[in-house]
Amino acid sequence: MASRETDRRVLMISLRKQSFFDDMYGSLLASLNSKANLRRVDHPDEAIHLLSSQPSAVLVTDEALSLGENQGVWEAVLQYVRNGGTCVVMGHFSGFTKPLDYKPFFAKAGLPWDSGSYHRTTLVLNREALSNDKAVRLAPRYSQKALFVKNVAPQDSWYITDDASHTQSHVFAPKSANISGETAVAFASVGNGKLGYLGDVNAEEESDAVILAMCGI
Repeated sequence: MASRETDRRVLMISLRKQSFFDDMYGSLLASLNSKANLRRVDHPDEAIHLLSSQPSAVLVTDEALSLGENQGVWEAVLQYVRNGGTCVVMGHFSGFTKPLDYKPFFAKAGLPWDSGSYHRTTLVLNREALSNDKAVRLAPRYSQKALFVKNVAPQDSWYITDDASHTQSHVFAPKSANISGETAVAFASVGNGKLGYLGDVNAEEESDAVILAMCGI
């Protein structure tokens, strides 16, 4: 119960409740509940209120914060990050956010990230982008179907493609997926904190480890 001793508090913001979220992310939720105090919120005002308590990490699980009606919540999240917090954008965000909403969403964080490729391919751990204690906990390479973000600096790309990365499809012939500046796993400095993005749409087991590592768990 070391995690309870350190009082790791994770705030999960899920304003668009999806009935299948718990089924898809059951393994991740179990890990979070066993290693941290997980609080899930589905109301904007409650999310803003709980951000003021400075949780250890925040997970944004859907597209709601990309919508104009919830900009106040996203701005509160970014203020939390700039003050030293950690936020990871994951879950249904990549599957439900409109491609044209990516650029303005991340621009508010001062990042040039934008919607990139969408396919399944094998990504390789970029050990130069993260500390060794995190790298040893993550898969050296794994396949994921994801909405990639582009314009990501090399030092912010936890996983990258290489010459062996090709699109994986049961319908279309494989082609190179090695695109510079694109990644499905990004983690960048914003102010004094960190903002992460995981574009995996299928909740791969290896992605759970990525989220936990970004949260410092």
